[in-house]
Amino acid sequence: MSSLFFLILRRMRLPLILIVVVYTLCTIGLAIIPGVDAEGHRTPGMGIFYAFYVISYTGSTIGFGEIPVPYSPEQRLWMVISIYATVIGWSYAIVNVLALLNEAAFQQALRAARFGRQVRALREPFYLVCGYGETGRLVCEGLDRLNLRFVVIERDPLRVEEARLDDYRNVPPKTTGDAAQPTTLTDAGLLSPHCRGVMALAVDDETNQAIAVACRLLRPDLPVLARVSDPDFDTHLGVFGGDIVVNPFARFAEHLSSALIAPDHYRLREILTGLPDQKLPAHHQPPRGHWIMCGYGRFGHAIVEELRSAGQTVSVVDVAHYGEGDVDVRGRGTEAGTLQAAGIDRAVGIVVGNHSDQRNLAIGVHARDLRPGIFTVLRQNQAATAQLFDQFAPDLVMEPSRLVAREFLAVITTPLLARFLDRMPGHTEHECASLTRKLERLNPRRIPEIWSVAITAEPAPAVVRALAEGLPVTLGHLLTHPVRREGRPIRALPLLLARGASVIERPGPDAELQIGDEILFAGHGQARRDQSLTLGNGNVLEYVRTGVDHGTGWFWQTLVERRRARTPASP
Repeated sequence: MSSLFFLILRRMRLPLILIVVVYTLCTIGLAIIPGVDAEGHRTPGMGIFYAFYVISYTGSTIGFGEIPVPYSPEQRLWMVISIYATVIGWSYAIVNVLALLNEAAFQQALRAARFGRQVRALREPFYLVCGYGETGRLVCEGLDRLNLRFVVIERDPLRVEEARLDDYRNVPPKTTGDAAQPTTLTDAGLLSPHCRGVMALAVDDETNQAIAVACRLLRPDLPVLARVSDPDFDTHLGVFGGDIVVNPFARFAEHLSSALIAPDHYRLREILTGLPDQKLPAHHQPPRGHWIMCGYGRFGHAIVEELRSAGQTVSVVDVAHYGEGDVDVRGRGTEAGTLQAAGIDRAVGIVVGNHSDQRNLAIGVHARDLRPGIFTVLRQNQAATAQLFDQFAPDLVMEPSRLVAREFLAVITTPLLARFLDRMPGHTEHECASLTRKLERLNPRRIPEIWSVAITAEPAPAVVRALAEGLPVTLGHLLTHPVRREGRPIRALPLLLARGASVIERPGPDAELQIGDEILFAGHGQARRDQSLTLGNGNVLEYVRTGVDHGTGWFWQTLVERRRARTPASP
């Protein structure tokens, strides 16, 4: 607001001075010019008060007539001068006001002031999303689906205007600015106690690095999730501690290698990091043998390295990097004879990873014409081409933006999930397949919801009170239905129990809980709501523990718990 006020004063300084000078001269002149009475005798001037009153309604073009008595010729002459002077002064001021309203700097300052008010009005947890490209838009849509608030910073004003047209249940504050500048981050609420994390999703790695550095120095307690394209930036970002860095090209290469070697591991990870209630991912089993890689940029390098480390043979087709030693065939993949030279007649799969979606689709169509049934992996760069990819139906689609968005959402909304994913490589294929089948039964044909529960005073007051009184509470109690205790348990599955530095995977229902425990659950959305009753309502917890129903409703129980909280503990 200070910059907006300063801009108004600077731009309107001369018009305001002109109006003040005109009104002062006109008022003084009218006050001292002598008038006439009814008999035509000279009288003293009307004085400052009456003169200011007359000039005020004259300058506003209202006009009440000659008061308190008819004017003398001198006064009428002065009134003519005053009329033109005030009209000219106001016209000049109005023109400057209109010019100020249309000035880009004023509009930017006005938007900045409005943005600041919206950020300061946030009184619930929110996240900073730096960059509103393909990935940023998907992250924002995911946060909105999870009913989480967020603030958007985007350098391109056109993208900010597009964001204003997107339909969100909670309209997010949006601003045009460079997120690499610390002042932009602080204006967006980085220092707010309600800020829960920052997602650096700018196009260039340098900006994401600057965001990570600023956040690490200004708010070292906040998690920072950064997207990078150049693997050389990984170390520079991670050196500031605790940052989660995702290289979409390297990550997809790992996923493709995992799908080749451990398909059940791959599918379990896809389910755990997917958005709730979306369709379950299909089971992919890429064949083993000879592969063709079209495009040898950063994505192609990562894919070839992972495929060869998995024991596959790979022929690389590229134009720009031909002659570097690793490219086998010079071409793009659409020319006649290029894919034949790469061994399409014996290839089991082809990966196409160019920057152009149309070129990737053209190569995919050409490959299927030459070898029907070949396993196709295509890179999709723009969401606008989704209909074409759906029509072509490749076996695997690599969307860098969607991959980063899914992983960021999964980790930042449920931090305990990252610990479970880190332990997944130690699981066998049989264990992953068994866990996948159990997850599929929780929410048939849909991705289950993932959530974590901390046994602390705020999310689980009833459990904390029971434990403080020495009453045993087990994990099975949190899985018991809050209304039908003897019926089927709620549709939830505990995945992890964290107790300080120790971790228990797939804890059983007999595991006794302690204050400070964190439990990771997967299940149906209704199961999460049923569980929240047990966590927060002492009567419900007593019912699932002992089977005794005291018959008190939620309203009465809430009053009792509030009275308990206000009553001081006995010595």
